[in-house]
Amino acid sequence: MKVALFGQTGQVGVALLEGCPKVQWICADRNRAGGDLREPEKVYQWLLDTRPDAIVNAAAFTAVDRVPENYDEAMTVNARAPAAMARAAKALGAYFIHLSTDYVFDGSGVKPWEPGDKVCPINAYGKTKAEAEKRIAEETDFFTILRLSWLHAPGHVNFVTSFCKRLQTQSEVSVVDDQWGSPTAAEDVAPVIERLLQNFQNQCPVIGIVHFANVGFCSRYECACEIVDQLQKLGVSWSQGKRVLRAKTSDFPAMEPRPCNCRLSTAEFTKKLSFTPRSWQEALRETLTQYD
Repeated sequence: MKVALFGQTGQVGVALLEGCPKVQWICADRNRAGGDLREPEKVYQWLLDTRPDAIVNAAAFTAVDRVPENYDEAMTVNARAPAAMARAAKALGAYFIHLSTDYVFDGSGVKPWEPGDKVCPINAYGKTKAEAEKRIAEETDFFTILRLSWLHAPGHVNFVTSFCKRLQTQSEVSVVDDQWGSPTAAEDVAPVIERLLQNFQNQCPVIGIVHFANVGFCSRYECACEIVDQLQKLGVSWSQGKRVLRAKTSDFPAMEPRPCNCRLSTAEFTKKLSFTPRSWQEALRETLTQYD
C-alpha cells in the first residue's frame, strides 16, 4: 500500500517511519512544491501526481503561543492544506487520516471529551485545528480524524523534554496543577495508524472522528513529579534534589489560553481496534530512557 505522509520529521512522523516499515511511505520534501503546506494547491497537485492509496497528515503549525501573530500561516498549514489533502483524497478514491488535538475543546468540566462533543476552542491554535476538522468533513466522506493528547517523544520539543531541559538548570520548577490530560507517546500512535491503514486495506475502515491516548489521566504537575521520580530511579544525576512547585494556569497570563480539561474518552475506539494502550506512566518511562 502506497501512503503519502506529511510531517515525516515530527513526533508521529518519525514514529511511523521507524515503526511501520511494511508501509510504502512517500514523503514530500517540505522545501519543494507539494511538501510545503503553506501552498495548499501545490500539495493537492502533488497528491494527484503521486496517486497514493492513502494519505496521513501528521504535520501542523504547533507553536501555540506563536499562532496569533502568524495566524494566516497557521490557518493555511493547519486547515487549508489538510482540506486540499482531503479534496485530493476524494478525487483519488484514497483514504485520509488527519491528526488533530484535544485543544479543539474549551477545557471545561472534568469529564473526558467524547468524539461527538461540540468543539469550542479557546485559543488561536485550537481554532485552526477545529477549522481543519470542519473542512475535511466537507471535502470527503472517507476520512479518520485522530485526536491526540499531550504527545511526547525523545528529541522533539514537547512538555516532557521541555520540563527536563528546565530541570537540568533549575533546582525548583513550577508546573501547573489545573491542566489535566493523558501524556501520550508518539511511538504508541504509530501502531494505531498502522491498524487504521490495515482496516482500510481490509475494506473495513474506521470513519469519522476518534480519540486516542495512553491510559490514565494526570495533571501537568503530577506528570512532572512522575518525570522526576522516574529520572531519579534511572540514576540521572541532574534530577537529584530537585523540587516541583505547584502553579496555576492563571499564573501565566502572557501565554495563549490553555484548556484545563484535556481528558479524551478513548474506550470506544480502542475497543474497535482491539487495542489496549499502555499506561501513561509506562509510555513516559520509555521517552525518559534517553536520559540514561
